[in-house]
Amino acid sequence: MNRTVILIMAVIMIMAGCRSKRMTEVDSPRTIMEQDTGVSVEVDSDTRIRAVEERFTFTREEDESVHDAREFFVIIGSFREKANADRYTAEMRLKGFNPVILLSETGFHRVSVDSYLLEADARRRILQIKSDFPEHDDTWLLIRK
Repeated sequence: MNRTVILIMAVIMIMAGCRSKRMTEVDSPRTIMEQDTGVSVEVDSDTRIRAVEERFTFTREEDESVHDAREFFVIIGSFREKANADRYTAEMRLKGFNPVILLSETGFHRVSVDSYLLEADARRRILQIKSDFPEHDDTWLLIRK
């Protein structure tokens, strides 16, 4: 009897934890979160592209010389530990990307696979990556502050 009750309760708890998560519709592009660091996050409702505006530095001087004039960066990964960002960068090279690691003002190592002068070009590239590489559907836009 006791085992049956415990088994039933365990099954109920497992089933309650397996609920699917639903995305809610977002009206027009808008700021949905602002942290004390001044980092704002936007979501484009038509294409579901997340955009974050923050300060960052390049981890390598040669990357800075190539990308410094650009304002919009396509971010495919973000890591607290640089070693993890380095490993992910190697994986992205195998997929044909030319990744660059950016150190954000919040301490994250952002792996950028492209940078652009125009926001529209960056957004098009994000949509292309999401289409060509479904496993990277969380790719987002970093806007230099």
